[in-house]
Amino acid sequence: MTAKDKKLCEICGLKPAEYVCRVCGRRVCRDDYDVEKGVCSVCRDTMCEICGRYPAISYCMVCGRIGCEDCLIQVTPVSYVCKECIRRGFYRLELRRR
Repeated sequence: MTAKDKKLCEICGLKPAEYVCRVCGRRVCRDDYDVEKGVCSVCRDTMCEICGRYPAISYCMVCGRIGCEDCLIQVTPVSYVCKECIRRGFYRLELRRR
């Protein structure tokens, strides 16, 4: 394989890609890969802060943590609250009658 054929990191674009992210499939260099979690730095930084398993979709309007579809409940068209804040009583879901 020549230097021209070698793939560069899809994040920094400077160093050779040595790993493939298990979440997004990006080919990344050692500096942009979290070996312990098996994910690239972008996925690591955007992973759900509540469960740590899935990419985040938004943040909890009570505690501010970013969360995934499994950990957040949509309370308005643009607002979410995490299930943990609801369970702890920091937010009450209103039952709306139609």
